[in-house]
Amino acid sequence: MRIAFDATAILGPMSKNRGIGNYSMGQFTKMLEMDQENEYFFLNLFEEDFCLKEHLEKEANLVETYFYSGKNRFLMEDQFAETTKKIYQKFIKENQIDVFYITSPFDSQCIKYKPDWFEGVKTVALVYDIIPYIFKERYLSDEGGYNWYMGIIDFLRHVDRIQVISQSVKDDLVSYLDFPENRIDVIWGAVDKRYQEIDIEEDKKKELFDKFGIKDKFIMCTGGDDERKNLAGLIEAYSKSGKDVVDKYQLVIVCKLSEGAVERYTELSKELGCKGRVVLTNFVSNEELLYFYNLATLMAFPSTYEGFGLPVVEAWACGTPVLTSNNSSLVQLAGDGAVIVDPFDVEDVARGIHYAMTECNLDELLQKGKEQLKRFQWDVVAKDSIDSLNLLKTELPEKIKEVGRKKLAFFTPLPPKQSGISDYSVDIISELQKYYDIDVFIDDDYQPTGSYGDAVQIFSHEEYEAKREQYIDTVYQVGNSEFHMYMFPYIQKYHGTVVLHDYNLHGVAVYMAFDDHDADYTLYRDLLCSDYDKNDVRNYISKLKKGETGYHIYDMPVNGFVTNYATKLIVHSQESKEKLLSKNIGRDVSHIWHYAKVSEYMEDNSQTKTSMGYDEDDFVLAAFGHVHETKRVIPILKAFGEISAENKKAKLLFVGKLDKNLEEKFYQTIEEEKISDKVKITGYTELDDFIRYIDMTDICLNLRYPYNGETSGSLMRIFAKGKCVVVNDIGSFGEFPDDICIKIPNVEEMNEQQEVDHIKDAIRSLLNDAERMKGLRHAAHEFAKENLDLAKIGAKYAECVEKERTHLLDERDIELVSNYLAEMKADAQELEQLTETLYYLA
Repeated sequence: MRIAFDATAILGPMSKNRGIGNYSMGQFTKMLEMDQENEYFFLNLFEEDFCLKEHLEKEANLVETYFYSGKNRFLMEDQFAETTKKIYQKFIKENQIDVFYITSPFDSQCIKYKPDWFEGVKTVALVYDIIPYIFKERYLSDEGGYNWYMGIIDFLRHVDRIQVISQSVKDDLVSYLDFPENRIDVIWGAVDKRYQEIDIEEDKKKELFDKFGIKDKFIMCTGGDDERKNLAGLIEAYSKSGKDVVDKYQLVIVCKLSEGAVERYTELSKELGCKGRVVLTNFVSNEELLYFYNLATLMAFPSTYEGFGLPVVEAWACGTPVLTSNNSSLVQLAGDGAVIVDPFDVEDVARGIHYAMTECNLDELLQKGKEQLKRFQWDVVAKDSIDSLNLLKTELPEKIKEVGRKKLAFFTPLPPKQSGISDYSVDIISELQKYYDIDVFIDDDYQPTGSYGDAVQIFSHEEYEAKREQYIDTVYQVGNSEFHMYMFPYIQKYHGTVVLHDYNLHGVAVYMAFDDHDADYTLYRDLLCSDYDKNDVRNYISKLKKGETGYHIYDMPVNGFVTNYATKLIVHSQESKEKLLSKNIGRDVSHIWHYAKVSEYMEDNSQTKTSMGYDEDDFVLAAFGHVHETKRVIPILKAFGEISAENKKAKLLFVGKLDKNLEEKFYQTIEEEKISDKVKITGYTELDDFIRYIDMTDICLNLRYPYNGETSGSLMRIFAKGKCVVVNDIGSFGEFPDDICIKIPNVEEMNEQQEVDHIKDAIRSLLNDAERMKGLRHAAHEFAKENLDLAKIGAKYAECVEKERTHLLDERDIELVSNYLAEMKADAQELEQLTETLYYLA
């Protein structure tokens, strides 16, 4: 099963690092470590930097997802419930969740779930107690609070299973609220591993006693500032337990108390004649609490009601015997391992204390308590939790089995077309054959080379119209070159899924309007008007015709003549996704990384160097792909000029075809820098040679400016090979983690000499630091395995093809959030973080 659970108990403001939060951390970390059959999905709307995997002692089937919910988590407020509901529903659908586990349904500061959020999935909720209902005169005396609480109870009636932390809680749900007994599973609670018997040095003990005014042996109680904890009753019972007990043992109450409570209990102790014998520690650290548990002679916990009495099991774990109550979960926990008293009868509590401190064999009592403790361990709780979840397997709907194989249409250039997208498509088609029979539609001016498998047939695009009803979807691989022009009419007429490799298609727009025929400004205008106001386009074209400087294809990124007609879009960067949605929030856009074939990590590349005609001790720098000015070729040459003067074994390689417009400047710069014997340009290479060149390279230079919103296939291959690479901090290149590449600033922020200096400094920093190079290489390789592996990318493609078009975000959501942010005067960071959350719905 695929099981999702929320972060409310672990990270919610009412629970984190407190009883419920600690319980959930213990429960879920152990469940994740033990359960290798089910898959788990952790949905976190609280803390971006929290990573549950870091708290696990072994690997687990866990996926963690974070959504920013605004300052003070305002998306959790009732007025934004519809927006948050949509996030949950898309998360559930996208991850194919079978069971959703609600960890703390009564957290008043978090999301208020409704049954319709979870249509199509089974739900489980964990209930710790129903104390507020049982003592409603005390806790739910106002109408608003009562109605809120009963709303949660009504929601719980709709969940498929309820887990509870004691038999007592189950009994209460059945008897007080008429819940069906067969839907409730008792999973109990457990003691945190930090509670254990320890040796305490005498000076540490003295320091603790001096700090809190303890002079003798003591009876300990750790409760809370709540009437239900019965602290007043305990103090009175202690005062009546006998002079022999009071004189020998102090009573130490270890918990945080309000000023009023301190005054009240201090005055009560004075009135009862035990002033100085009752110690109120107020707040203590975790370390001090552990000391108190280990040093106490007895832990007295006469609470009037507990869902699960943690102090009882914590005391046993620390080697301290226990006195507790004859009610709720406490008597169930205790069994014969504690002195049992009636918490509502002061005389009986006094009797119990006197018996424990004067007559009882405490060592024997403790041993019985430790026998009870064996049941309250996290591996037992986790097993019971998993068993409870597995009961839902038989209730899940059967997965629909497909009859036959679905067919997919695929528009793309193929080899021998000299395009990175041709090579990309060969591998994507190969991977998608696992899922579909594929008909590939190509331009009619060439014959494709290579073999594609039995599930693939290749046709001229002119045959598509007659076949199009056969396909589950039509996928178009779109880039910024003339190789893709043949598919544009099909996108505009029949729609489908567009894989947009370049955000800016202005280059191909120019080619369509002006290449090989008279300038067609009408066509050019129409193409630009797919993204811009016609008056702005008219002004742009007017200035272009006049030859005014400052106008360039990068000034007006355009893609609407393709993207406006797409049913769904796939892009390779978050930046492209955000740009597309900022123009039209109604688009269905998926971010899928460009792929790489991840091979074994190669530590030594000297043999590859010699096989390619280099010396094994040459230090090779290389740039890959079309050798164009936008790849920062000239600054690279100038930087290398200085590097080669310092390092005689440095070599520079350009693996690709040199752009004709750059030839003169390229060779002139080589002459000026006196590096003609150290620089090689390969021209267009077949893929196998291209890969070998990557293998032999020590530092790869993958620089860009201006930037067309493109994705670099060569960069993916570089990461997959575990190579050091220098990139510009621009567009999609800036999205890669800092520990897998060296980023130099956007060229826009530098003058020419500064750019050359940054390239030099980046190369030098690696030349002089072998350990850094090694770290970058390993991190890049691991990143590629985790994110770029072809099989994983193919699976994401199939998910995108199969899914229905999703667009959950509507104008009401945007208006609500926008108005709130305006009222709160939100800063840019707040806007950016919330935009990422809302884009998830787009």
